[in-house]
Amino acid sequence: MKFRMNKVICLLAAIALSLSLLTACGDKTSVSSTDFETVAKQKGYIVQDGTDYFSAYDYIKLATLATPSDKAFQIEFYELNDDAVAKSFYDSNKSDFKLMKGPDSLETIDSGSNYDIYKLEMYGKFMMIERVNNTVVYVHSTDADNKTAIEGFLSEIKY
Repeated sequence: MKFRMNKVICLLAAIALSLSLLTACGDKTSVSSTDFETVAKQKGYIVQDGTDYFSAYDYIKLATLATPSDKAFQIEFYELNDDAVAKSFYDSNKSDFKLMKGPDSLETIDSGSNYDIYKLEMYGKFMMIERVNNTVVYVHSTDADNKTAIEGFLSEIKY
């Protein structure tokens, strides 16, 4: 009986260790607005500082907007006051997207200890919001064909 109990304890310890390693690997590192802007300019995107546009929202520290030269879509990058504000911002925009969801929608949701991702494809549109720490990336594209370019850009900033 004692031998069996030791095996159970070892198994539980191994499971706990595996779960803790998986959780640690699930973290993302947030980028700065400068990093976002650098990647956007390297891709030939038009970059604008949108901070003044959002000045009425005291929880937005910085807003940077990136648009490809054909103006097919816009990627918005926000740096917010803290992680809790960013989570609230993410949740609010996710709720707005979910209200638009139709019967043939394709929804993707992922989250970890310091990030959340929500993507929605429907009626030929692609929308997404992603939070990493106190930063948020927001996209509402009227053409789902832009999804590859958008996800490629986000992959380059490791979001």
